[in-house]
Amino acid sequence: MTLGVVLLSDDFAEKDSEQVARVLDEEQSVNVDVCILLTSDTVPDFISNMPRGKFTEKVIEISDQDFISGFLTAKNKLDEVMCPEIKVICKRKQEVTFLCQVMFTPAVQWSIVSIGEDKSSKSATLENITQKVKDYLRKRKASDEVKILRSTLIPDDLFYHGFSTRTGGLSSIPGMKSLNVLYTTAKRDPLVLIEENRRRLASKAGFDVETLYIAKAVHGNTVYEIGTDPPDGGYDGVISNKSNVTCAAPGADCVIILFADPIQHVFAAIHSGWKGTVAKIPSVTVRSMHGKFGSKLEDIVVVMGPSICKNCFEFGKDDIQQFENINPQCVLNKGLDRNPTIDLKLAIRTLLEEEGVLPEHIDNTTTCPCTVENPNQLFSYRRDGRPFGNQIGFIGLRSN
Repeated sequence: MTLGVVLLSDDFAEKDSEQVARVLDEEQSVNVDVCILLTSDTVPDFISNMPRGKFTEKVIEISDQDFISGFLTAKNKLDEVMCPEIKVICKRKQEVTFLCQVMFTPAVQWSIVSIGEDKSSKSATLENITQKVKDYLRKRKASDEVKILRSTLIPDDLFYHGFSTRTGGLSSIPGMKSLNVLYTTAKRDPLVLIEENRRRLASKAGFDVETLYIAKAVHGNTVYEIGTDPPDGGYDGVISNKSNVTCAAPGADCVIILFADPIQHVFAAIHSGWKGTVAKIPSVTVRSMHGKFGSKLEDIVVVMGPSICKNCFEFGKDDIQQFENINPQCVLNKGLDRNPTIDLKLAIRTLLEEEGVLPEHIDNTTTCPCTVENPNQLFSYRRDGRPFGNQIGFIGLRSN
């Protein structure tokens, strides 16, 4: 296993050099990807020369930064090389423990080597360290602007809606850069960073991030009505008719779909990958709008968001019957040496029209560029593999 080392240079005086050297000697037995020397001023020579003699070209100095910003810069450097294990050498064990709890997810194994007496501030708590990180992230400038895709099919005087793209956030890992808005413990973006990305999106779009409900993307056909008990096992859709909430669903190749009824003021967001489409979650959503909220089928409008296109979505030959059962025209490029491809949006349109949604009330063109073919604009699992970020589609009812 490879290792990233962060040494808090400010914590040590020259009298600590033997203990620091001893700790670094222990790390020579493992494969150290990078050793970061972190300081608010300049790294003392006795610290700078020590790891350079042990790890040669793997030493990076981060200077002239305070504790929080410097540590986050160090984390970004470690994320760039995807170090699975990180060790921090310091004298502020309690403070650093809190910071690691805030900044690292279970996807990273972290540990602390504390040398000598703990120099942590007595006022340090998990709460105030968390707040300091939030304050720093809020002030930090993104390298680009938040951009939102919208359709004219959803009436703007009644609903706000849109699909986020990958720009305007603070995530730094290549496959998740920069506006990743979905938190999972299996990836390296901490919750505090995801919350800041969501806050920036909400600020741009004009909704309250505190009442944002995002579907869980479990590849099923369950739709959760806000205000009821959440279904066991997760859900792929969120529906409501309340004006103080926002429904959202994530995607990174799977189709994000927004629904709106301007008469009954019902709205929904669903995640419809190939499994959800075969399980007919678009149909389930229309039936929920009609059955629970009284929507007339001719009043429902549907907009599809960024997703993998029919040219890029290769699918196993043995499984294509599931889509041929929906619409044989969904399956393309049969009989070739490679796998056939699937037109997922056509399958969804077919299901919606079968439920009674009017063809002219379905938009599967203006807000759904291919995720695979647009690496600068959109996240894609198929293109980038793991780890990957997620965009979301969101919709809510404007207050009177």
